Amino acid sequence: MTKRGLTVTPSQANFVLVDFHRPIGPVFDALLKQGVIVRPVDNYGLPTSARITIGTEAQNLRLIEAIDRIS
Repeated sequence: MTKRGLTVTPSQANFVLVDFHRPIGPVFDALLKQGVIVRPVDNYGLPTSARITIGTEAQNLRLIEAIDRIS
């Protein structure tokens, strides 16, 4: 994520908080169209961030590829 210019908040849970540095609504929609679901957290006052669950290696790769397509 950081190699793509995104900010990741350190986590000890099974998810990370990722700041996309742009409004999360269009990012969420674009990822959803690719079958990738993230949880926007704009309702917590973080309008450019999403909570992303850590998945399997294949799922994580799919997420990265989806992010690359919308960047």
